[in-house]
Formats: sequence, structure tokens, C-alpha cells
Amino acid sequence: MSVHAWFSNDDVALAPGSTLVLPLTIHNLGDETESFTVVPAGLTASWTTITPGNLTLFGGSQEVVEVTIAPPALPSTTAGPTSIAIRIIPLGDSDDAVVAETTLMVTPFDDCRIVALQPIQRARHRATFEFMVENHGNTVASCRLHLVDPSERVDGDFDPPAVGVGPGSATLVRLKARAQRSLRRTSRTLDFEVEAARQGHDPVVSPMSLVQSPTVPGAMIARIAAVVALLAATMLAWFAVVKPTIEDAAADQVDNRIDELAATENDAVDTSGGPQVTAPASTVPGVGSPATEGDPTFIRFDVAAPLTQTADESTTLPDTGVFDLTDLRIENPFDDRGVATLLVNTEPIFIWSLENVRGVFFEPRITPIRLDPGDNVTFSVRCDEIGDASRSTCTTALNMGGLIDDSGS
Repeated sequence: MSVHAWFSNDDVALAPGSTLVLPLTIHNLGDETESFTVVPAGLTASWTTITPGNLTLFGGSQEVVEVTIAPPALPSTTAGPTSIAIRIIPLGDSDDAVVAETTLMVTPFDDCRIVALQPIQRARHRATFEFMVENHGNTVASCRLHLVDPSERVDGDFDPPAVGVGPGSATLVRLKARAQRSLRRTSRTLDFEVEAARQGHDPVVSPMSLVQSPTVPGAMIARIAAVVALLAATMLAWFAVVKPTIEDAAADQVDNRIDELAATENDAVDTSGGPQVTAPASTVPGVGSPATEGDPTFIRFDVAAPLTQTADESTTLPDTGVFDLTDLRIENPFDDRGVATLLVNTEPIFIWSLENVRGVFFEPRITPIRLDPGDNVTFSVRCDEIGDASRSTCTTALNMGGLIDDSGS
């Protein structure tokens, strides 16, 4: 061996992307002058440059060359101890070449990135964003993912929620984003960030946007306004025209029926004041017409009950035929208070609270109540309060209208 070489520094550290210059001493052990070529060797040859790359040494002399090491900031630059090798080749005898080595500690470096595949999505409430978590560093990147929205209008779930990405690798992540529901006539853009948090490093963020479409288009608002206007017009027509017309027609029918009963009553009242049974010569059809055929008959009761007492008036139906009760009209002209009861053979069939009868109360029967010949009919009144202070009794009357069928059916 005619040459010897060595580094002045051992076990030095260097971060990828940085540059380090190491002195290399080359000694010519021979007695004659020799020229040498100095070249990098090994896996780090692409990182290494030597100045000068050629030199000539007299016998027994030595010289120092500069070895510049610049590991690139790439995932392929493995972190940890790495051997730096320099080969010195004599031009006179290339087989007599020697190799000088030293150990370089390559430190870890971090370069994690989020690359959004669809940074902007358009939807009403939900959208799926896809992005890549890429590791351009030289160590494994362990990341936990978060959605950051200071306005709190967007949240979501990550699939997966955390990733471990090796050097030079990438992992696909999906975010199922949800936006707050609201009524809108126009679109709005919700901006937020996806954050990859790592222990001992600053988080990596990527901006994204969700463009919300209108939930209530302008055309729909116009249709809704038209429907509301139509409903308002319909309601106005009902209360202003239709309902008053129906009420007037119903009132006319009731008034006509009351007039008919009053006319019959005037013909039937006896001067003695007791209950009378009359049979008009002709049938008068009207509201509450009976379901059977027979002679119209009218019965009236007049009862004057002293305060806090009960008074009644009774009659026995004639033996001429069955009586079909079709109409009742109770009169409380002085707004007395108490209870009025209609009894057939001592069994009550109608009970009225006089407090609810103001003036005249008409009660037609759609289905007649059949009473047999000889039945005892009683109208009883209990006086709780006299409406007119100038009177001493509760004055109440009851008119019964119906048909007497003497055909024997």
C-alpha cells in the first residue's frame, strides 16, 4: 500500500437538506511522486463532492482535501448512522487503491402534507371530502385528524380518524361533513380546515369549503305566497259571504217553525190556565216533521214555582191513539235559574238547566218519541233564583208538539 487516508472527524450528525464539509488527509507513503484520483464511494456517493478531485504528492508528503456532504431532504434519505466512503486511487497502480470511511448520523426530518382531492364541495347539508395524508419526511408520521371550524357551522367524521404513514407513502382519508340546517334563498360558502395533529410537531392544515345550495328557491317562495293569498281569500269569502248566508237561512227556518208553533199554541190555550190538548184540522209541515203520519197535536204546560221550591203540572194523554213527540219548546222569559224536567209516568226523559235557556229554547226531534194512550206527562220546575226581582216565582212554560195516530198502529 503506497497511500494512506483518514478523516479528522468521526461520528458527526447532519440534517437532510444541510451541508457539511469534512477534511480528508491523504498521505503518499512511497518514495516517488504519485498522482491520485479521489472519488466518493458507497450509497452516499450521490451526496458527496470532493475538492480537489485529483492531486499529486511527492514521496512521503501529504495533503488535505475537502469532502462536502449534502444529504437531500427526501424520504429515501434514511435517518440514522450512515457510512461515508472515499476511494483514493493511485494513477500508477489502480489496484493499490484505498478507502477512507467515517460515520455520519443522519437526523430525522418532518415533512407531512395534506393534499385535498376535492377541496370544494357543493351540497345542501352533507358532503364527502377526500384527501391524501402524504409523508415526505424520513420517519413514520402518526397523525390524528380534526375538523376545525371556529363558526361551529360544520362538523363531521373521518374515516379513518388517525393514520400512520411511512416515509414516501400516502394514505387516503374521507371526511363525511355535515352542515347546519337552515332556510336560505341563496347559496352560502362555509370555510373550514382539516388538521393533522402530531406529537412533537406543529399540526398540518388544509383549507376546504362546503358550498350550500339554497333550501328554498325563489320560485317556491312565489308559489307559497300564491297559496297563502288563495287561502286568505277563501277564508275572507267564508266569513264575509258564505257563513252569514248559512246562518241567516238557518235562523229563518227556526223562526218559521217557532211562528207555526206559536200559532198552534194560540189556538190551543184554554182560559182556565191548565194544560190543554188540541188537534188542528190540517197538518203543517216544517222543520222537525214527524216520521209517522197522524193528527198534529199541541200540549202546553205553564208552571210558576216559588223560590227554592218545586212546582209541576201534569196531563194524561187521550185514549184516541199513540202520541209521537216531535218538537219541544221551553220558555224562560225572565231568565230564571233552576232545573226543568219532563217526566213520563214519573220517569224523566228530558232535563234542562234554566241557566242555559235564555228566552225560548227550541229542540226538534229527528226521531220521534212514542208515548202510549193514557201516559201521564208531567212538567216539573225547581226554582233556584228568580230572574226578575219584581216577581215572586220562576215562570216557565213547555210546549210539546207531535202527532196522534188513531189508526191503531
